[in-house]
Amino acid sequence: MSRRSYDQYCAIARALDAVGERWSLLIVRELLGGPRRYTDLHADLPGVSTDILATRLKQLESEGLVLRRKLERPANATVYELTERGTALRQVVAALGEWGLEALGEQRPTDAVRGHWVTAQGI
Repeated sequence: MSRRSYDQYCAIARALDAVGERWSLLIVRELLGGPRRYTDLHADLPGVSTDILATRLKQLESEGLVLRRKLERPANATVYELTERGTALRQVVAALGEWGLEALGEQRPTDAVRGHWVTAQGI
């Protein structure tokens, strides 16, 4: 899987190589609540195409941030979950959400909302 890189010997650049693509941190946000099926992730990420979601999940897997595993019977489903390294992004996502509160403003008619997302009411 060919990906772009900043090609900089800098911790921030390397971190962005891993999670800087569009949708990546929002996928992490969804997985911070625990393992999720692909269909549930897709439902809670309005606007993401199935191709992009699949690509981002593969990228996050290759970075060692996400693990894909098959549940035992009777569930017989595949779920995605954060690895220990992926879970370490909790503080990053929380800090970004806190920082973004200032820009949140009023909800627009076109805004999707989920109860577990970081909003003024959710912090």
